[in-house]
Amino acid sequence: MNNREVPITPRVGVNRINEIDFVRGIAIILVVLLHSASPVMYQFTVVPTQVWNVHNFVDSAARICVPLFFMVSGYLLLSPNATKGEPLYFDLPKRIIKVLVPLIAWSLIYKTGALYINGQAINLINIIAILGGISHGAAVYHLWFLYELMALYLTLPILRALFSKSNDTAKYFVWLWFLLITARLFSSVSGLNFPLGGYVDFGNAGYLVAGYLIRLYCPSPTRRTAGYAVGVYVVAMVATYCLTSFYSRINNAYYEGFHVYATPNVAIMAVSSFVFLLFAAEKTKIVSGLVSLIGTQSFGIYLVHVLFLERFSYNVLGTPATSPLGAMMSILATAIVALALSFVVARLIRLFAITRWLAP
Repeated sequence: MNNREVPITPRVGVNRINEIDFVRGIAIILVVLLHSASPVMYQFTVVPTQVWNVHNFVDSAARICVPLFFMVSGYLLLSPNATKGEPLYFDLPKRIIKVLVPLIAWSLIYKTGALYINGQAINLINIIAILGGISHGAAVYHLWFLYELMALYLTLPILRALFSKSNDTAKYFVWLWFLLITARLFSSVSGLNFPLGGYVDFGNAGYLVAGYLIRLYCPSPTRRTAGYAVGVYVVAMVATYCLTSFYSRINNAYYEGFHVYATPNVAIMAVSSFVFLLFAAEKTKIVSGLVSLIGTQSFGIYLVHVLFLERFSYNVLGTPATSPLGAMMSILATAIVALALSFVVARLIRLFAITRWLAP
């Protein structure tokens, strides 16, 4: 990153929007890849080792997907200009509503769909039960992201206030967050009880602040900086893959510790990839244009894609892979079909005012 602080000057032109949509596009592509690969991770003792290794590789490489979304939020929303001179809390209710309404709607869609498939009645009692269950946790696994997003939005006024006087506070925050997630991972791996590991946890808030700092110090990465970022990502990704494989063999079961989003290895991968993607968006206009188009529908794709993955039983080819090549073909085919169909549905949702609230 640049040594000299760059004052935040909003770049509202087409280029800046394309860069952020490019990051969103890459993030949602990786989300679909991750969810296409991850079910096999829990079949460690069932599938051939070489097949499991391919899924582990894809899973490890794609773990940056959700942190990228969080960093985009920090990049855009922690800027003092984000509120346009309004009070720090002014934009909070509308942001919460834009997440809460889709959360309720899609929880109902997924749950009532499951009732129908299982031959159960779709009546008022079951709908009330579904609505009551929303307060206890995600109705479908991927909807946890909406809960986390609302929680992070609630921290925005606090974080803006903390960083309004000095950017040093943001740096200290990220370093403390990184120290805590490192200590928590060390506690999990070693079995030693780190005294603060279970009580002081900033969760994914560090990614918000990391995105903000990237906007401050590295909004337009140089070729050299982007090259370093790629190198750091590759090293951290290979380490994630190897450590996950090693500890899974020791436990004779999938060890998820290094695949948790708020872990130091994923944080290093995510920050370095964010920097590289800002550079790539400016240098690869044709590719970035296509990816940016996908990025414009990223929220809708995120909400929809599990419908298709479940319909395909997470394998559009139908038969389980028995070789590394077969595993990679299965993951890619499933992800491509699910992504394409989800993109079409997300676009259709956004076309009509009556459905636009499903993915605002």
